[in-house]
Amino acid sequence: MLETQRVTAPIPKLIIQVAITGADTVPSQSPYVPITPEQIVGECCACWKAGAAMVHLHVREPEDGKPAFRMDLWEEVLTKVKARCGDLIIGVTTGGLYGLSPDERLEIVTRFRPEVASFTPESVSLSLRHIVRRLEGQLKEDWEREALLASHDLPFVNSMADITRFAETMREAGTRPEVECFSASGIYNARYLIREGFLDKPVWCQWVLGAVGGTGAYPSEVVHLEETARRHLGEGDFQWSVAGIGYPRQYTLGALAIGMFGHVRVGLEDNIYRRPGVLATSNLEMVEDVKVLAEMFGRELASPDEAREMLGLKGSDQVAF
Repeated sequence: MLETQRVTAPIPKLIIQVAITGADTVPSQSPYVPITPEQIVGECCACWKAGAAMVHLHVREPEDGKPAFRMDLWEEVLTKVKARCGDLIIGVTTGGLYGLSPDERLEIVTRFRPEVASFTPESVSLSLRHIVRRLEGQLKEDWEREALLASHDLPFVNSMADITRFAETMREAGTRPEVECFSASGIYNARYLIREGFLDKPVWCQWVLGAVGGTGAYPSEVVHLEETARRHLGEGDFQWSVAGIGYPRQYTLGALAIGMFGHVRVGLEDNIYRRPGVLATSNLEMVEDVKVLAEMFGRELASPDEAREMLGLKGSDQVAF
């Protein structure tokens, strides 16, 4: 029997990020999606205690779960997460709601100056209309049908002027852009921004795969994006993570990312199932599942401060909340 080769290079630690609630999952899909500020904060703290280094946050109207972008809700959630969840890295969305202007989307950055904020350097024609067909007769809130159908005619527009402005605004705030790539176009646009002096290294990339209107959730796409980033962003100048949309993609692509020494995003924003037909009852369950995969692959979990060093973040003492 041939002796297997030994892995001699140090195995990098794994960053687990949790997308706690999102804006696209409607409450009628799952009763476990956190809605109120207290529910969102509680989920953040549970995931942090379990080993997650970072959260990606949205806010919702507490009464009915409708996606929101109100600064009073943001302030309540951000201040409570910071106060209760130790050294957890708090990332925020700059998309989060269909139809917002660039000014409205950037207010979260200029007002609160977070460590991390989502940054999508490409336009995407996303759609959630298919969920209406799946939940026919089961939608509980009046706003859900309208929002799901409206998404079919509301592309997520990010012009070159917009993304340049977003990059400049985040740099001024000391906020690390989380470069959300729905396709390889996002990598090429990030390269352009680096070349023109608008985007700084190291680049924190998130491959968002499986959304209707974006790149499919196939292992080959993960490999393609990682190789493209190596060529155009530079070896050692970027870190990458995978957000697989839906079940089982969140887990299959997550396992692949762990094996390829990337990082993983899980959470009820992207997927509501833990097993076939079985709803996840919390974000914590998904973190626990990823921990099992990480142990199988020999990946230790990065603490929030270790993740800060890996991503070049400024520290929680430099935010404005």
